[in-house]
Amino acid sequence: RPSEKVPITPEALAYEGSGVGVLSAGREVKLETMLNGLLLVSGNDAAIALAQHDARTVPRFVARMNKRARRLGLRCTHFTTPHGLQDRGNYSCARDLAELARADLANRRVARIAATDHGRFRFPIRGGFLDLYNNNPFIRAGAEGITGLKTGYTGAAGRCYVITARRGGRHLGVVLLHSPKPLDQV
Repeated sequence: RPSEKVPITPEALAYEGSGVGVLSAGREVKLETMLNGLLLVSGNDAAIALAQHDARTVPRFVARMNKRARRLGLRCTHFTTPHGLQDRGNYSCARDLAELARADLANRRVARIAATDHGRFRFPIRGGFLDLYNNNPFIRAGAEGITGLKTGYTGAAGRCYVITARRGGRHLGVVLLHSPKPLDQV
């Protein structure tokens, strides 16, 4: 539920790469806020905390992710982390990422968050609020009809984008892998 409290563990704070960045061990943050941190700023800290909240441990959550991938028919995807940061054994392909996008957009909450430019949330920090801005360059540029969906970066994969948009009553998607200039490619 959106109002559930997600505990912030030391493991969640030991993340690498991008993160919400202002989480404190021992605090609890609303699940809705954590989902926004995950989807808007690619918060690896949020991914770990949400995985632990959902399945008690990261390995159990990752096992569930792989089981779900098999049920979705993803043939070239294997997860080893909840956040997708580069490590051995974590991989996917454009076809599978497109299928994941379709499944993500079927979830209204995920679709709404992914299309958001900016969110402000009550948060246990000085000032009481946290502002999160979508790191999707298409949304930041104000490109017409863009509905999301996800960005990513690792040294091995480069800049990757799963971009979705509404055009002429249809919902379309593009997957760009290792893309140095995404705004010029879509």
